[in-house]
Amino acid sequence: MLDWYFRGSDRGGSGAGDDLIGRQGSGAGGAGGAGGPQGIPLNIFENEDGLVLSAPMPGIEESDLDISVLGDELRLRASERGPGQERKDYLLREWSYGPYERRVRLPYAVDADRAVATLGNGVLVLTLPRAASTRPRKIALTSG
Repeated sequence: MLDWYFRGSDRGGSGAGDDLIGRQGSGAGGAGGAGGPQGIPLNIFENEDGLVLSAPMPGIEESDLDISVLGDELRLRASERGPGQERKDYLLREWSYGPYERRVRLPYAVDADRAVATLGNGVLVLTLPRAASTRPRKIALTSG
């Protein structure tokens, strides 16, 4: 199910490798190479609390999804198991199943303990609050 979302030439990008999310730019989305994990397209925006990520996950169950943050890297892994995967005698097979992965370098540290992930209607929404150490702090001015 996910394969057609992630393989299209309109997705751009070169694979499931690291992407750097910048304030003005966007990371590359796209398809992985043959035999490797497929990429997962993402939308990421920033609000006053941190980052909000969304990704299509049609047909993926919560138990088949792994989300982790290590340092400034977010990693999404999904595994799709389809019916008839073990069959080898297809006359035509355009719909493949398997592992999907996306790693994204975040622009700043996030508080993974306060992150919230929801999966509904085939869409993953992940809210990543800014780490306290990255929040701007007002410095009081004292007269000399």
